[in-house]
Amino acid sequence: ATQNALAVTSGTAAIHLALRVLEIGSDDDVLASTFTFIGSINAILYQGANPVFIDSDRETWNLSPKLLNKYLSECDKKPKALIVTHLYGMCADIEKIADICKFHGIYLIEDAAESLGAIYADHHTGTFGDFGIYSFNGNKILTTSGGGMLVSSNKEWIEKAKFYSTQAKEPFIHYE
Repeated sequence: ATQNALAVTSGTAAIHLALRVLEIGSDDDVLASTFTFIGSINAILYQGANPVFIDSDRETWNLSPKLLNKYLSECDKKPKALIVTHLYGMCADIEKIADICKFHGIYLIEDAAESLGAIYADHHTGTFGDFGIYSFNGNKILTTSGGGMLVSSNKEWIEKAKFYSTQAKEPFIHYE
């Protein structure tokens, strides 16, 4: 479980805020699943970062931990983050993926837009990484016809994301 959540306009907005809070920027590499929705990749591009794709495994159609580890062991430029997508209610091998990210010192963002309610090793998807995101779009498991959620165990990160998502509004009574 996670203690901190922020309602946002979409799953893509949640990913974008996570990347911004993590200070992902121009020329940073961000890893992503090859089999994903374009929103994950758009959020990387919004930050001026470079998407680098890691292929899926045959069992779950999700990002392959084996290929992830191989890439990270051989790459010349260390990526700043990984956006792993859980597809069609199927969980990626998230414990292995999280361990690999920790070992290599890269942030993990879980795109759990299509796995809301899925459980892996007694934990909900979206709660293994530094950030988790959910979508409530019309085609999702739980829908409000739009909207999304950004979650993290790091309260300061969620507060910073809220600051960004509310047009950097300061907590003053008057408008600035």
